[in-house]
Order: sequence, then structure tokens, then C-alpha cells
Amino acid sequence: MKKKLIAAAFALLLLTGCAENPDSDIVVHKDMEKLIGEAQQTDESKAEIEDLQQYEHYGADFENESLHVRVHADADVDIPQSAYLSVMRVKQHSFTDEDIAKFRQALFGDAPLYDESCAQIMTKSEIEKEIQTYRQAMQEGMSGDPQDAQVYADEIQREIDRLQEQYEAAPEKIDRTMYPSTGKLEKVADRIAAAPNDDYWQWQDQLNPDGTVCYMSSADGNAALYVQNNPNYSNALVFSKTPVGSEFISVLGGGHYLGAARNQSGLDDPLLDGGIDPSTKLTPIPGDSAKLTQEAAQKQAENFLKTVGMDGFAFSGGGRYNVWLDMRKRDGTEYRQNCYVLQYFRCFDGAMLDQASGMKFAEGWEGDSFRKQQWPGEMVEFMINDEGIVGFCWNAPLDIVETVVDHAALKSFEEITATFEQMMPITAAESPESGYDMETEINIDRITLTYSRISEKDSFDTGLVIPVWAFHGTRKAERYSDENEYFVQMAINAIDGSVIDASLGY
Repeated sequence: MKKKLIAAAFALLLLTGCAENPDSDIVVHKDMEKLIGEAQQTDESKAEIEDLQQYEHYGADFENESLHVRVHADADVDIPQSAYLSVMRVKQHSFTDEDIAKFRQALFGDAPLYDESCAQIMTKSEIEKEIQTYRQAMQEGMSGDPQDAQVYADEIQREIDRLQEQYEAAPEKIDRTMYPSTGKLEKVADRIAAAPNDDYWQWQDQLNPDGTVCYMSSADGNAALYVQNNPNYSNALVFSKTPVGSEFISVLGGGHYLGAARNQSGLDDPLLDGGIDPSTKLTPIPGDSAKLTQEAAQKQAENFLKTVGMDGFAFSGGGRYNVWLDMRKRDGTEYRQNCYVLQYFRCFDGAMLDQASGMKFAEGWEGDSFRKQQWPGEMVEFMINDEGIVGFCWNAPLDIVETVVDHAALKSFEEITATFEQMMPITAAESPESGYDMETEINIDRITLTYSRISEKDSFDTGLVIPVWAFHGTRKAERYSDENEYFVQMAINAIDGSVIDASLGY
């Protein structure tokens, strides 16, 4: 079975390999209760958001000669027009059967749906192709040691025998109506126990053994809804529709579900480009078009959000793109879909939760077991063309548990920029352990004050939503002279002035 990770995460990473840590607690973990207490302070040193709204521009030039880092800032300052900013306790939302029923109705109406895992069943013609491939390999043989060549031939013959046995029971074609969907989440452990040899559930068992999944499609297989609760790679709900067949959907931690996207002029977009080679030839989907205006596309997206009870999300950015889709075609044919790609974030009183601090990662050995977990920032994304909504993803959804500080006390803008000027060269410098001694140049063109999630140190999927300053711009290092990527170069906690490490999540 074709296994492809379709998870293009935001490039909002903060590199915190500190070469010269100052004698302060700027980059160490902060106790959440202490942070809440600081947000509740009312002394005169704290700033109100109305004090910050006077700032429209920030300019600075500085460098650290010993670390070979130069920083230039000529940045617009974007402050939300809110009366105040808050602190909220959050956890990752687990999708329920009720959630699925709501989205199913909004996307499919009353149409019957079928278990999309049946698309992994191979037909006789597909098995024949695989058998022919192995027979060709048998004829070509293996050069070198005759004993090794015989082992190779025996392995091929065993695979041919296995496929031949599978061929006898394989259908001529897949009839989805034979596999009605319950429309409910199923435990991966239960499905693999019931069908231990099923390719699809074996794959799910490798990726999500302790989670739940629902994967259903229309009778023609052209539209599918995939929902997962995955404790290691985040929870996600994804819809995809094309006029030519089923897209292979999978969300494994870290952002939106598009494999790649490029705008009509072919220029890379820092948020949406998935890194596809521009020379790659993609076959357009027949009749696919997006002649509607972006305003009309946004109207559709916002009506949908209201229908499913998500009207607390606001438009962040997007445009018309050619999007690479991983079609469920065993011959490897690729298509592209001309559509609007629109991103939405949760919004509180005019301030967006755009996750400027990045994702949370946990990876490493714990005793005899290896732990790998990711908790990306919450994001909603639409794909819309003249057919309507042809793609939707809600990744890493949040539950707002409580507002712990309604009116948070903030650091002054001068304190924040002082921290930036002190710490930017340190976090941007190449680690001495790398053995490289190179020049690094940072250019900052935008500074935003928005909400971001920070995580509990000892609890993977709970945390706080807090105000965060994000310094957006490019980083160019001498060793990577052809790279000049745009992302958040530094994120600073607006309450206590600490630098946020994106990989740790706090």
C-alpha cells in the first residue's frame, strides 16, 4: 500500500541552540502558575494594550561580532485593536461521533457513505501488474554471488506465490456499496485485532495504535472524510473532493494537509509551499477551475464555519493556487487542482491564535521505549473552487477549558525589543559543536502581537493560550547562501518577556 505523509507544517520554527546564554532566566521553562500570577499584576511597569497600539514601526541594526550574526529590522508593527488580551487554559479536543455527524451533514447532506478503507483492497488487474513486476525482476536476476542470487530469486518467488493466492480471492473491481460506513469512530486496536492482515489497518496500527479513526467516502469514491484522534501526531478532520477519484488522505502531525501549493505566477509562498520541485510536471484535473472571486470563496468558507458551529474563527490569509494532490492512483499519475487555499485561525476579541511560537515536539528514549510525539498549532484550512468546498482540514483542535486571566498585564514594547536585541544573535548563531564558523544575516520586516499556545512541561497536550510577540523575517547563513526562508525568527512571551522555544512549546 502506498504510504505517504501529507502534512505540510508551518515553517514557524525558532532555533534556540544558544551559543552564549546570559545569566538570566530568559530562555528557561516558566512555571505556569507563576506566569498566571505575573499576568494578574497591576503595577505601573506593566503595559496596557492601548499603550502598545501607538507603535507602528520598529527599526534597528545590530550585530554580535563574536557570533557572526547581523540583524536588520525595518518592520511594521501589527497590534490587535482589542481592549485587552487574556490568558486561557486549553487542551487538545478529541473528535466525537457527534462532531463527525455534524461535518458529514454539512459536507455530504443525506447521501449514504461507505468505508473508505475498502479502497486499499487490490483488484485482480492491480495484482496482475505487481506479479508482472516481480516476474520481470526474476528474469533480470541478480548479479554477483550465485548463492545470494538464489536467495534473491527465492524471495521473489515467495512474493509471487503470495500475490497469486491473493489474486484468486480478489474482486474485479471495488464496489463501495458493499462496505457501508457506520459514520462513527473505531478503535484501531479493535480493527487490527479483527483483521490482522488488512493492509490499511496494519498501517493505522503502526501510526496510531492507541487512537481512533473514521474514514468514509461517497459511492463514486470522489469525496472522502477522514477523522483521527491520534495521541502522538495530533487529532485532525480532513475532507477532500475531486471529480476524478479519491485523494489519499493522511494527517500525521504538523499543520495543513496540502502536499504542496504554488501560486499562479509560480512563486513560492512561505505558508503554503510544500517544497514541490517547480519542474515537476503535473496533469491538470479535467475541467477544474476557480473563476470565482476570493471574496466569494471566503464567503463560502465563513458560511460553512457558521453551519458547523466554528464562527469563532477568522480569515488569516490565502489566495489562488495550483495544489498538488496525492491521488489514489497506483500508476503514480499526479493531478493539480486550481483553487483558493484559505487559512483561518481561532480569534478572541480581534486577536488571532496564530501559533507564532510553533509546534511542540517530544522525541527520545524513555527506558526501553522510544517516544515521538508532536502537537502542532491549531489551524483550519479550506480549498475552494467553482465546485464549492473541495478540501477542508481542521488540525489539532482546541478545547478552551477556562479563561484564567481576563485582562492580562503585558511587558512594555521597549522591554520586548530589548529582549529581541539581546537574544536574536544568540539564538541565530551556529552552535560551536557544529564546527562551522559562518556569517548569519537576519532581516525582520513584520512584528505581530497575537495569541499563541504554550505547553505544560510535564503534560503533553494541555497548556495556556497567551499573548506572544512574533518577529517575522528571513534568515540567511553563509553556509546556506541559496536559502533565505521567511518565518518567525523569534517569539517572545508578552507577559514575562521570555523567549519561546518552538520545539519545546514554551
